Amino acid sequence: MLYQRKIARAEVLAAKLEFQLQQGRYALVSVQAMGIVATTLLLWFQMPRSAMLGWAMAMLVLLLVRSIRMSRALTKERYHAHAVSVFWELLLGAMWSGAAWSISVYWLNLYLSNQAFDLLLLVVTVVSVATIAVTSVVREVYLAQLFTTLIPIASLLAWEYEARPSNLVMAVLLTGLALLMALVSGWMSRSFGQMVESRLEHKAMTEDFAGLSESLRLRNIQLQEARKQLTDIANVDALTGLRNRRGANRAFETEMSRAKRAGTSLAFIMIDVDYFKLYNDTYGHPAGDEVLQRVAEVLLAITARAGEVAVRMGGEEFLLLLPGSTEGDAVSTAEQVKQRVEALKKPHESSPNDTILTVSQGVVAVVPDMHTSIRDLLEAADRALYASKEQGRNTITLSTYQPMSITTSGGTTFGSTA
Repeated sequence: MLYQRKIARAEVLAAKLEFQLQQGRYALVSVQAMGIVATTLLLWFQMPRSAMLGWAMAMLVLLLVRSIRMSRALTKERYHAHAVSVFWELLLGAMWSGAAWSISVYWLNLYLSNQAFDLLLLVVTVVSVATIAVTSVVREVYLAQLFTTLIPIASLLAWEYEARPSNLVMAVLLTGLALLMALVSGWMSRSFGQMVESRLEHKAMTEDFAGLSESLRLRNIQLQEARKQLTDIANVDALTGLRNRRGANRAFETEMSRAKRAGTSLAFIMIDVDYFKLYNDTYGHPAGDEVLQRVAEVLLAITARAGEVAVRMGGEEFLLLLPGSTEGDAVSTAEQVKQRVEALKKPHESSPNDTILTVSQGVVAVVPDMHTSIRDLLEAADRALYASKEQGRNTITLSTYQPMSITTSGGTTFGSTA
């Protein structure tokens, strides 16, 4: 996974409650209502009609109150601000509903024949089992209804095991079913929970990245993926997250080979933080580490195209690899680095030249021939960087290096601090 933010437990609970309310306010009512109707029709000729109508009305009123409470909690989005309160409402509602069914079985047990009583148990069991599909998102709610329905009924049957021939068998079956459904509800609850958390993580990722530009968003994703896939931590600088020299060697060789085959330009920019030792002495090493991290962020934001690599060479020295960049492109990129570092406005009172943090840069860009090596280009960029320091720092120097040339000079200087 490229991006993942830890979701707070309260947020997960609110999302589960929302899902539970959405699924339960209609589906749960339908399952319970069908159970009430089925029981009424089943016992219509077994019980006094006035008693059955009264029972059915009482059960429907209880169900209606529960449905209204769920609808209000969902409409007013109380599951966000009062998640715990809504949780307890659902829990108590489930307990009341389960208790109503078990009490109904206790009452009807006194009047029904063996066959009618067995059919009643079947209806109650089906209702309890079917309820799992709409209440197991928050497992505690389902367990509350399950154990206030089946366990009391099983206890009654076990207590009166001699009253009916099937009582003891039904008590064992109902107890086993309750335990089985408790296990199944745990599996379903975990599945729903993972789905809810995945949805929250996706939503969080979308919100977090909505304000960023497309290039920066892609670069951050690439960075996260690279960090997770790296098996050798020695290839990554621990402080800045950039590749170190060892980790960048493969990219250097790959881009050099590609440039030679295609006859395209390849550029390097060597970057050094000006008077970094004085900065550390003045502000302390933690502040110096923060500066290196901020400079690394600047370099990462600039190297957004495929193949471009930002490297921490060591200490306060960095390097940019820019495949396909000409001299003009590389100098333009160096200007961006200069301007963005200055825009950080990090105070540097001990600097002899400036009051804010700056960088010096050496640029080399060539179309390499078969004899050009990475070492040649790095040395040329380093000499250009040295020339920038000699020119007063906060300066960009373009190397005059050419493939197969015998000598190289410091190069052309741009943007000195004078």
